Amino acid sequence: MQSEGSVTMRGKHGDHSQETLARSATRIYLDAADLRADQIPASEPARQGSAATSNQGWAPLLEACLADFKEATEAGDNACIPALVKIVADLALIERGVIRPGSRRAQQALRVGRLSLARRLITRHLARPSLSPGMVAGMLGVSVRYLHVLFEATGTSFSQTVTARRLSESRRLLREKPPRPIADIALTCGFGSLATFYRIFGDSEGLTPGGFRMKNSAEAPAVASPSGAGVVIHLTAK
Repeated sequence: MQSEGSVTMRGKHGDHSQETLARSATRIYLDAADLRADQIPASEPARQGSAATSNQGWAPLLEACLADFKEATEAGDNACIPALVKIVADLALIERGVIRPGSRRAQQALRVGRLSLARRLITRHLARPSLSPGMVAGMLGVSVRYLHVLFEATGTSFSQTVTARRLSESRRLLREKPPRPIADIALTCGFGSLATFYRIFGDSEGLTPGGFRMKNSAEAPAVASPSGAGVVIHLTAK
């Protein structure tokens, strides 16, 4: 079993090379890989702090941040890696009882973990027009107000995050070959109606969905965007 010192990486991030940080985070990843990230029941009462007061609520937060770290590493996003290393380490230590859940350090890690998991829940349920703050807050086990505070700290509201994710996914699908019906794309991305999709897409792109598809088809060989393109996770929750 790893010692506490090896997990917490007591030295300041500035004293370590990016390669050392990546190796340290990989050790944390392997050490935490056996934690079962059980789904938080949607029926769990939505109350602030319920996800932070039992081991059942910590594992999904840790798994979400581990996934963030993996994606940042694969994308070469060196700016995010040091912060992710610290958050992953702190969440692992909270799970092991080394850091008290009520401490300031733990609360910061838990806020970032909840924000990460909230974003992943948005992506997972993007096709549901009923996707709402209440729905995601219930899955996280926090109050709706607390959920809004998490997103407000990033400068992007919950609804703005959902809309941006839906637009990103719709752009990806519009570039796909063979082309899918636009109505099917609107439904897949969770827009309540075709008219709503046309309005929001037009406001964002200055083109209709069909016009966007034609423009991208006419351009010289474009590289298809991956599923997560355009979604950048910044650890700015305070």
